[in-house]
Amino acid sequence: MSFVGIDLAGNPKNETGFCVLEIRGDEKGVSTTLMYSDSEILEKINSVKPEIIAIDAPLTFDGSNRRCDDELREYGALPVTLRGMEMLAIRGSRIADKIRKLNFRVIEVFSTATAKILGLYSRNEKEMQKRLIDSGISGDVDRRFLTKDEIDAIFAAITAYLYTIGSTNSVGDDNGKIIIPRV
Repeated sequence: MSFVGIDLAGNPKNETGFCVLEIRGDEKGVSTTLMYSDSEILEKINSVKPEIIAIDAPLTFDGSNRRCDDELREYGALPVTLRGMEMLAIRGSRIADKIRKLNFRVIEVFSTATAKILGLYSRNEKEMQKRLIDSGISGDVDRRFLTKDEIDAIFAAITAYLYTIGSTNSVGDDNGKIIIPRV
C-alpha cells in the first residue's frame, strides 16, 4: 500500500516536501523529494496512485480563524489569518480540490503534532531523522540527510497510514478538520 505525505509550501517558488510511504507487511519504506509546482505534485500523485494523500497545510479557508488550529496551538499550530498562513491556506485549498477531482482522498494533517504525539519530535532535524530510522522506517531516511520539508512530509505520510488503520482522531469542526495520531 502507498501513502503520500506533502509538506506544502505557501509559495510554489519554495520547496514542498513530498513523501511516498510504502507499507509491505512489516516493512515501511519512504521515498522523498522536493517539488515546487502544483502540476509537478499532481503528476507524481497520479503516478503513485496512493490510498490517501495527507497534506501538512490548511485545506480550508474562509478568512477567519479555525477551531482546529486553536485546539492544536499547544503543538505550534498557527492561525490561518496570519499573512503567510493565509497564502498557504489558499494554495492548500486549491490543490486539495484538484486532488479530489482526480478521485483521490485527501486529509489535512499537522506534521509537528504527529511527531510530538508519536514521541519522535526534536528541534534538531538530524535527531528527528535518526528517531524515524530507529522507529523502523527505511528508504531515503537512512540513505542521506533529509531537509526539514522532507521529514515533515514523512510525518504527513505516517499520519495518512494511521488514518487508514483507524489510529487517528479528528480535531476541529465543519470549518476545518486536522487529523492527528491517536495514542
